[in-house]
Amino acid sequence: MRKVAALVAIVLLALLGTDAAALAAPTAPPAPTADTPSRAPQQAQPSPIRLNLSTMSPRVVTAAGPAELVVTGSITNTGTTPVDNVGVRTQRGAPLGSESEMRSALEGEAAVDAVTPAFTDLGTLAPGATVPFRYSVPFTGDPATTLGLTEPGTYPLLVNVNGAAGGERSRLASARTLLPVSGLPGAPPPAAPQAASPFSVLYPITEAPKRIPPVPGEEPVLTDDELATSFAPGGRLRGLVDALTQQAPTGSPVRTSVCLAVDPELVATAAAMRGGYQVAAPGGPLVPGRGADAAGQWLDALSATARGSCVMALPTSDADLVSLVRGGQADLARTAVEQGRDTLSRDLGVPVLGGTVWPSSGVLDDPTLGALPGTTSLLLSSEGVGGTNTARTSGVVAVNGPRGPVRAVLTDPLLTQAAGGAPDLGTDRPATGDVVAGGDGPLSAQDLLGTLAYRTARGPGDGPVVVAPPHRWTADGAAAAGLLSGIASLIADGRLAPTGLSAITSTAPVGDATTGTGRLYYPVQAGSAEVPASAVAVVADQIRAIGELQGAAEARTGVGASPEDVFGSLRLGMLRAVSGAWRGDPAAADSNAAIVADRVDRLRGTVRVLEPPSPYSLGTSDAPLLITVANGLPVTMNVRVVLSTSSGLRIAPIPEQAVPPLGRIQVRVSAKVTRAGQFSVDAGLRTPSGAVLGPDTRLRVRSTVYGEVTVWLTAVAGAVFLVLVVRRILRRIRPDGDPPSSSGPPPDPPDRGPPRGGDGTDPNSATVPTRVSGTPRAPAGARPAAPRPAEAPVAPRPDGRTGPVRRPVPPPHTGEPDQPRRRP
Repeated sequence: MRKVAALVAIVLLALLGTDAAALAAPTAPPAPTADTPSRAPQQAQPSPIRLNLSTMSPRVVTAAGPAELVVTGSITNTGTTPVDNVGVRTQRGAPLGSESEMRSALEGEAAVDAVTPAFTDLGTLAPGATVPFRYSVPFTGDPATTLGLTEPGTYPLLVNVNGAAGGERSRLASARTLLPVSGLPGAPPPAAPQAASPFSVLYPITEAPKRIPPVPGEEPVLTDDELATSFAPGGRLRGLVDALTQQAPTGSPVRTSVCLAVDPELVATAAAMRGGYQVAAPGGPLVPGRGADAAGQWLDALSATARGSCVMALPTSDADLVSLVRGGQADLARTAVEQGRDTLSRDLGVPVLGGTVWPSSGVLDDPTLGALPGTTSLLLSSEGVGGTNTARTSGVVAVNGPRGPVRAVLTDPLLTQAAGGAPDLGTDRPATGDVVAGGDGPLSAQDLLGTLAYRTARGPGDGPVVVAPPHRWTADGAAAAGLLSGIASLIADGRLAPTGLSAITSTAPVGDATTGTGRLYYPVQAGSAEVPASAVAVVADQIRAIGELQGAAEARTGVGASPEDVFGSLRLGMLRAVSGAWRGDPAAADSNAAIVADRVDRLRGTVRVLEPPSPYSLGTSDAPLLITVANGLPVTMNVRVVLSTSSGLRIAPIPEQAVPPLGRIQVRVSAKVTRAGQFSVDAGLRTPSGAVLGPDTRLRVRSTVYGEVTVWLTAVAGAVFLVLVVRRILRRIRPDGDPPSSSGPPPDPPDRGPPRGGDGTDPNSATVPTRVSGTPRAPAGARPAAPRPAEAPVAPRPDGRTGPVRRPVPPPHTGEPDQPRRRP
């Protein structure tokens, strides 16, 4: 029973779970209509339609301006199936009345269906086809056929593309922007504000660093050749200069309000490129660059435009000053600011704004301000200043710094957001293809114009309005031209009063009695986007290495470059790794840190001992060792040669050597060989302070010289050999046989031949021994003689006789008379 009850319970739970899931499931959203944005799920397929906007005119609607809005662009079918009933129109929302509504509009969330004119049909769009369009709509009139504007203000605007891609007609692509309305066309001009707002705009001319840290005399090397396109006519950087020249000529009110904010490294790169340069192709050799002429023309145009204009130098490479100071590189941060001004003024030939710092993030902390002596004013986002009695988004306030109060010119974060464009709309609406016009492209500055019109609609606020786009402003020439023309319209309508930035930073009133003194505030969000500490640590290591190289350098009149020219430019090149371009992108920062580290290693490696083509051969014990030292730097280097080897070679102390710029010398090293054979010697270079220069080189030495031990062994062996030779000679020159011993029986006398007596007996003998056959009988008491060996055949004698040659036998030493002998 228990098993049956458990089974029933399981079935009931399964049924209840299914019903609960069905009840909890969301209802399907209604199908989008032509006028309703599609809310597709996150996994929806991207739209097959791509919308590209080219122009919008006018940028600011005025009473004296055109009566209709004209938008041009193109529509492309990126899918594989035709899109039917393609149509385009512009529609708008209600005027924005608060800052929160403005932020929603900048983020692409504002409602844009207050007025929806009819579509202009474009027909069917085949796969891969592109159709250009020109859409125009009156500003005032019937909302069914016009935008129906009724009052000045800032309106959210949508360019909407509908079509049927295999289903019902719906929105397939769109672009959002803001439309500032200063007055209604054909109507009396609205009453101007009581006073125009003092106004200044920063005009960033920047690019991510491209040049590998240079040294004088070398051909520049870039990591890519994108600047060749950007400097050329139609390129982004060339367009920024041309727009300023055409839309804000010298002496115009717009030019008065504009201050160029230029990266000194970008200008220095262009100056280096115009003489020829190379590009480091990924994974391949260096290739010649193609933008030398374009770089020279761009630099000339920028110099001409800068004359008579306000010019402010950013830190070199737009360095992240806070990250440098936090990483212990306060001196490098100060160098980036001070030398950046000098470099820019020299390359452009114009004076630059002094004492003013605009940090890459728009905020600063107290330690960084303390590391920048001579700073008299700061350009800071209002979000980076706290402690004042009133909240402000414009004007000038005093902030307490480590060296006393400093003027802080406030920039509006809302205007900065508008200039940078709203973030990506995310994945909740991928099928609509919505883009924000303020992001990139020709209309990227349109949102800034709409926000500026909103800020100045109520007249002057707390002080001068300073527009500060992001340092990495992506606007191109068309966008900049639209911004400048819109500013001219707002100035003509009495909304803005152009004011030079130099006047604001030096003479504008500092707050009022109710404001109080502020303090620097560094937001957490800014800290999280800093250049990572790992990249700063690499830069710190390379700065120390550069200092060691500079300590070994020597300035010689008329020879090479000065150490400061060589290593100063190399030190500035290290700022590439901490550029504000890498804020929020740690991988890019680390990658560029590796580039600058490799550059310093390569330059240090050019000061080294060269490996000879063949081994050294030493024929004497004190033969000198010739070592070639090369210097690849354009400055005289003082080095110490360090040799390390195993037993077999003793090296005398080597004096310090001066190697000429881009040259080489031969060093004569006194060495004493202690053994013969082949062995290795590691030769390296050190600075006078002991820092390692290039990599050590292994030298092969072959010696045919006998060492001291070998000499002694040879002498002893020779002496032994001489003794043996003398002994041999002595044995050859003395008589054969050993002299008879004084003890023991005397040896048998030699055979003297037949006896001299006729009877066969010795006349001197008293007795005649009896001759027996065999061996002779020995005297009584004597030991038997050993048997004599058989005699070898005797060669014939020279006199013709036969028989052995008889030598005289010396008399016996005993003094006894000869004993008779028995002959055989």
